[in-house]
Amino acid sequence: MLPDASGAEVSLDRLIALASLAENGTAGGLSQGLSGGLSGPHRGDGGDLFDLRPFQDGDDLRRIDPAASARSGRPQVRSRHEEVERSLLLVVDFRAPMLWGTRGRFRSVAAAEALALDGWRACLSGARVGAAILRDRTFEMLPPRPREAAMLRISGAFARAHAAALETPGKAHDSLAVMLDGVAARVAPGTVVLLATGLDDPGADFGPATAALTRKCPLDVLLVQDAVEIAPPRGRFAARIGARISRGRFGRSASPALLARHGIPARILRAADPVEAGMA
Repeated sequence: MLPDASGAEVSLDRLIALASLAENGTAGGLSQGLSGGLSGPHRGDGGDLFDLRPFQDGDDLRRIDPAASARSGRPQVRSRHEEVERSLLLVVDFRAPMLWGTRGRFRSVAAAEALALDGWRACLSGARVGAAILRDRTFEMLPPRPREAAMLRISGAFARAHAAALETPGKAHDSLAVMLDGVAARVAPGTVVLLATGLDDPGADFGPATAALTRKCPLDVLLVQDAVEIAPPRGRFAARIGARISRGRFGRSASPALLARHGIPARILRAADPVEAGMA
């Protein structure tokens, strides 16, 4: 049983409580069926050198490569095949267009809870889990780490970032393509990337951005949709858009077709359904 919370709130208590669902296998998740797979050998220090990249806040200091750091003049972190293949990056979209919902939960809340569930499942299977939190003009990166402490850290970051997004919603936001370019530049090759988004404002360069990311990492998408996107009501409705009020009809979301056109694996996440119900 999960703690009660408002559908507009990313509750830290609920995110932590999802660990019990993941452990008991009582809710669906994608972590065991992602295109990149998280079922390889347990990580260790064996294997050929796979990647060297600049040190980032939150990286394990034990992974700094002294020789590479000396050559480059700045700390470099080494990643090996075995540990990278068992890494999962949870990418949550908290841009302003995600902060709404007509039934059950905000789309942003549904995204955070679904990712947390998959993160716990991956963590409990021995994978390293990290996160990227997309805001209107920037994003926060938490490099993958092992064990339950990683998910506790991610859960706290999700709750804080969502509360901040509600308090100070941006008047403008970057496209998803711009955000994914930033994530691609910082994620280690081979890391499985799981993105939860409503695909609002994908950007003109969405195709090239996702292609660049998938050349580096396996990518799967949880497409978060509100009830009105899945089954649009009939009739014309008034809506405030910026400073003006317009009238129009709801139409079916074109997002699934966009993902299919670019060959991106995706599953629909119904925001109105409780996280315990899994994904349709």
